[in-house]
Amino acid sequence: MTERLLIRAPRLFDAISDKVQASRYLVVEDGLIAATGAQSELAECADDTFDRTLSLEPDTTVLPGLINMHTHLSFSALPTMFADAVSESDEFKLIRIVANMGAAVCAGVTTVRDCGTWPRLMMPARAAAEQGLVRGPRIIASGAITTTGGHCWYCSTEADSEDEVRKAVRTHIKDGVDFIKLFATGGNVTPGSDALVTQFTQAEMCAATQEARKGGRRTAAHAHGIDGVRNAIAARVTTIEHCSFQTETGIGWDDAMVDEIVDAGIYVCPTVFRGTAKLTADPNYTFNEREQLFLTRRQQRIKLTARLAERDVMLVSGNDAGVPHCRVEDFPGDLVATVQECGLSPLAVIQSATSVAAQALGRTDIGQLARGKAADILTVRGNPLEDIRDLERTEKVIVRGLVV
Repeated sequence: MTERLLIRAPRLFDAISDKVQASRYLVVEDGLIAATGAQSELAECADDTFDRTLSLEPDTTVLPGLINMHTHLSFSALPTMFADAVSESDEFKLIRIVANMGAAVCAGVTTVRDCGTWPRLMMPARAAAEQGLVRGPRIIASGAITTTGGHCWYCSTEADSEDEVRKAVRTHIKDGVDFIKLFATGGNVTPGSDALVTQFTQAEMCAATQEARKGGRRTAAHAHGIDGVRNAIAARVTTIEHCSFQTETGIGWDDAMVDEIVDAGIYVCPTVFRGTAKLTADPNYTFNEREQLFLTRRQQRIKLTARLAERDVMLVSGNDAGVPHCRVEDFPGDLVATVQECGLSPLAVIQSATSVAAQALGRTDIGQLARGKAADILTVRGNPLEDIRDLERTEKVIVRGLVV
């Protein structure tokens, strides 16, 4: 028999309204929110009609579980990430994936979009979580495509022409992936790759998105260099990852391209994560040249993110978990940093990791707390809409209706 769970919420944020509601309740049944309303509507003996009641401390806020829109669950998050990725066995990577899944839910993340792991690893992990064999979030799995020897070749299908790109997309759809990830430019964690270099032509990018749409799949484009961003916009991808408009002189900007992003309804995941910046708290740590460059570019990207928000670009949040010094459990702290450093409001940042993220995924069942929606729920001590730091004060996490 399915357990009926009553949650008495001192404060509730449904991620759709713009404020917290006091003294609310949720009823969870069959993995869904069966009812919600004011606690004053409950009968005095209401607890007797439920199998379990979750009465939270007075200084607690209930909100939707977080959605991390950019992760790499098979990556080690160590400085040796690339060497680990090319040397570790599939079996070892799968163990890491499962460990990261557990760490994600403990941090309040109930959905992750994995932006670069072989389907042969991610598909069984996704199924195991859905069947309750392992503790983990919902997984939105990618089929990644790069050029031969291109950025993240070690977890992607390599393709070098329009025909090869189309076949790669079709193959990944056959594999059962949820979306297509395209490496429009080089990147920073693959030796020999250059973030300024455009990997796919505009025609190849358009071929990929066309095939993805035919297969009912959304697309994400990794794009640092400004020409790669331009190609991603032309291809009408669903999301642009990083979107740093990078040039030889640093992080750039293009008014016309930003206008086109807004007009086309493209979401941007700026991945403003702390990463190496966390090490600034250690007075004994000496940064190498590459780490210093990361810190400089990060400050530029913080300003870029603020400008994108000012221009009403639809922002979603992801922290690139798995790259050096960036773990899945860091995500709430990275959201805190987005508020504190980029100047975005707590409301905007929380929605970027809940309801807006769900929109970008095309998922109407997650990212908000309402009747008929998935029972993916996070409770935290305090009120993160007043003090975003409270997002790190996790109390309880519920995924698919189960308290984990």
